[in-house]
Amino acid sequence: MINLKIPALNSLVGGVIMAFATSAHLYLQGKITGISGILNKCIHMIDVNYSYSFLSGMLFMSSYIKCYYNPLKKNSKQSYMETPSQYVNGLSLFGFIIAGFLVGFGAKMCNGCTSGHGLCGLPRMSKRSIVAIGLFMIFGCITATSRYYWPYFNPKHPLPAVDSSLLAWTVLFASVAAIGYLLYQSYKTGKVDNVRDTIIAISVGTIFSYGLIQSGMLQRHIVVGFLTLSIKAWRIQLLFALGGAVGVNYFLFKYIFSLSKPLYKSKFDLNSNTNVDNKLLIGAAIFGIGWGLSGVCPGPAILSFYIYCPHSILLLAAMCGGIYVENLYDKQITEIINKSPLLSLINVFDKKNK
Repeated sequence: MINLKIPALNSLVGGVIMAFATSAHLYLQGKITGISGILNKCIHMIDVNYSYSFLSGMLFMSSYIKCYYNPLKKNSKQSYMETPSQYVNGLSLFGFIIAGFLVGFGAKMCNGCTSGHGLCGLPRMSKRSIVAIGLFMIFGCITATSRYYWPYFNPKHPLPAVDSSLLAWTVLFASVAAIGYLLYQSYKTGKVDNVRDTIIAISVGTIFSYGLIQSGMLQRHIVVGFLTLSIKAWRIQLLFALGGAVGVNYFLFKYIFSLSKPLYKSKFDLNSNTNVDNKLLIGAAIFGIGWGLSGVCPGPAILSFYIYCPHSILLLAAMCGGIYVENLYDKQITEIINKSPLLSLINVFDKKNK
């Protein structure tokens, strides 16, 4: 791990690494690196080999760092992950579950999270992403700040989290086995393109997760601190991570989109919906509330699910549940939003985009 001993610079380096990973993904495959979208595909078994290859690469990197660098050790100079007691401090087990569900539900509803809308949407000057990130921040700040001054979802009888080295090693070996299996399945097809795509997915997932860990975003209190409007509590690191990623991607994306197509695909795989609609607005607000409550978005949730048990694994399970429920009732949700008279003020966005 790169340790500059200055948290803000570590976060900046992490943001730049994530930028190179997401830009490489766009250049090679024409894909936007949206972690909630990849998680949704894994849940619903869509594009199985590619989605699970990306996820396996992510888990390989986080478990490798956890097992070999031991960043949770008390006297360790590394500070890329919180200790179990730090991670669970200030939020009840029920709070973790509620936050996970809201983040998953909101991300699916607004079709993106901090990676898809933030790291990849802002550099493209996407109108949807600019609005989504703005609402993430607004509702995240409202939630985190209100909890700072008037605590709620605080544990009355805190349940300690367990850091199991056995579980970390199990995840490491399982991710290596999964990578081997997915490569073998690609090889069995007899198509070089399939093997190449699998290698790219694994590589991008691995590099992206390295940048995410380097940025400090696995420390949920750094994120909560960034969203807390208080001179005493505010933490600046996330600003460097986001600024580094968006700044680098702005120039790299500009170059990549000047090309006729990605290197290995016939066209760029972008969301065809460019409207700022009701679902985006409400979904982004829901995501922001969950994010402000826990400080955990899909990427960090995946990378740390096995470290702070049972809190982290229940948060990820609730996040997957939120994605699944929104997907299951997506049509009904859309109808309710479009027909509700209470949303007449929001509907003006739809009218302007038609």
